[in-house]
This record gives sequence, C-alpha cells and structure tokens, in this order.
Amino acid sequence: MARKLERKELNQAIAVHDTINGGVFGELVNITREGLMLMTDREIETQAIFQLSLQLPERLKGSAQIMLGADCLWCRRAENFSRYWAGFQIIDASDLALAQVDALIDLYTND
Repeated sequence: MARKLERKELNQAIAVHDTINGGVFGELVNITREGLMLMTDREIETQAIFQLSLQLPERLKGSAQIMLGADCLWCRRAENFSRYWAGFQIIDASDLALAQVDALIDLYTND
C-alpha cells in the first residue's frame, strides 16, 4: 500500500513502549497520522498487531503519552548496526491520539 502522507522526522527522542508485553519497544524515528517508523534493538514480527504507547517529553492535549494500535508492515536490519528499522501502519487511534500526533508533528519536526 502506498503512503499518502509524507513522514515527518522528529528532532526529539521519543521512546515507544509495548503496552501488551511491557518494556521499551524502540525509539520513534518518524510519524504521520497513518503510520510510523521505529528504530529497535530486536527484530519485530511483521503482519502482527501491537498496542504502542509513545512516551512524550511533555503533555500534549492533556496527556504525556499517545496510545496507538499498529500493524508492523516491515522490519529490516539497519546497516552497520545491530539494530532494526520497523514500519507500522496505525490501525487504531482515538480522536485524542490523532490530535496528539498532529501536535507532536507541529512541535518536534523541522518543517
């Protein structure tokens, strides 16, 4: 499926947690209302659904985290690193979460 929106690279480190299994899932690299890309220390299962919590450095729209349901579409090893890039399609997000994603893009991208 082709991406409709241009991904926005962040200038702020944002940790992403796996709310089902616990622990840090990775670090957010870029995001749109439709999807996101993470840098992670482990290979992520593709075609699998995850509940993610983006840990914000400050409150946006009243909360310091963004809760998203996402499907991992691809995962590949980063060159010269023992880490992985993983791309996700957002499949479940509340109106609040989408407003927070918009605020995140406005605050933490260089556009």
